[in-house]
Amino acid sequence: MRVSIVQEQRFIHLANGETYDDGHSTYELWQRYLSHFEEVQVIGRSRLVNVLPPGYRRVDGPGVKVFHLPDYHGPESFVLRVLPLLSRLMQAFEPGEAVILRVSGTLASLSAPLLRWRRQPFAVEVINDPAQVFSRGGVQHPLRRLFRWGYASQTRWQCRVSSASLYVTRRALQEAYPSRPGTPVFGVSDVRLPPEAYASARVYSGPGLRAVMVGSLQHWYKGPDIAIRALAQLRAQGLPVTLRIVGQGLKRPECEALARELGVEHACTFVGQRPTPEAVRRDLAQADLFVMPSRTEGLPRALVEAMAQGLPAVGSRVSGIPELLPEDALVTPGSAEEFAEVWGAWARDPVRLTAGSQRNFAEARTYAEPILSAERGDFLKAVRRATQARG
Repeated sequence: MRVSIVQEQRFIHLANGETYDDGHSTYELWQRYLSHFEEVQVIGRSRLVNVLPPGYRRVDGPGVKVFHLPDYHGPESFVLRVLPLLSRLMQAFEPGEAVILRVSGTLASLSAPLLRWRRQPFAVEVINDPAQVFSRGGVQHPLRRLFRWGYASQTRWQCRVSSASLYVTRRALQEAYPSRPGTPVFGVSDVRLPPEAYASARVYSGPGLRAVMVGSLQHWYKGPDIAIRALAQLRAQGLPVTLRIVGQGLKRPECEALARELGVEHACTFVGQRPTPEAVRRDLAQADLFVMPSRTEGLPRALVEAMAQGLPAVGSRVSGIPELLPEDALVTPGSAEEFAEVWGAWARDPVRLTAGSQRNFAEARTYAEPILSAERGDFLKAVRRATQARG
């Protein structure tokens, strides 16, 4: 049986069809599904390129192919391409195959009604909270409130009518977007932590001055502006903290300009997108503290990966982050002042840093790949059974 997976990630492809991604959605991710399905089809937007940029890794491979949809960027571009998108989606699904929608997202919102019309069941993987994605500060668009209501409503409906539901959180997303009673429900992070991803807990003899942040700079979702403003406040107080930002995206020039405006460009280093998880782990190993001032999250992979490296962490109180960090490491999303206060309290206190490292490392152990792989396998078995029952 084939499984088709619809997701929002934007790919690039070469003329020969080879498809690439600069993030998490590479062949390594899709291999997980081959343990329960004979073939995987990834459905997503992709644009043709002549030269492969650095940092991109292959998406397709043995058993995994990509169905390319027309690329678009933003609501206006989407309106111009909605008919070609629908036409392509009509061709994407085969009768009798399993379908998983990674929600929330525009492509999932287009696919779900089409699949219901064809009486074809689908499962969902809930990877984010659209009510937070379109919160104030996360998206700057005059129709932000309409998008917030629309995507949240669509996600609630998709969860209610799905044949099986996987949430990347243990509680948060389940409470916000519940499935109907009787539906198989699973709470499993999509992080991948092989043995080499683990370092050890740390012992601090002094302050933790070197902070690191890992996340896309494509939007303001990850709160890089909050981190930079908090950095400026702490340095103005005389605490010589530094910040390394690992990630790339359209907002990077604005972030660099903000660092210059606040006079902290010498203390804030932008290193761009790292090509491999091993390279990211080297950034984590060189840091003393991980910061995550996100405005929205599912259950953040980057935070779990940092915890596996024994890093204490400070994060915002959104979605799955409170499932990972204690209350004294959490702040109100969007508040640079509060983030600076909590960041500073942790950075100054080696006893707290040591205890936080030990706690986080132990928590990361519960996300080891063998544990999560078994739980994901139960979800995929439920997806296959539901598809066969309707066949």
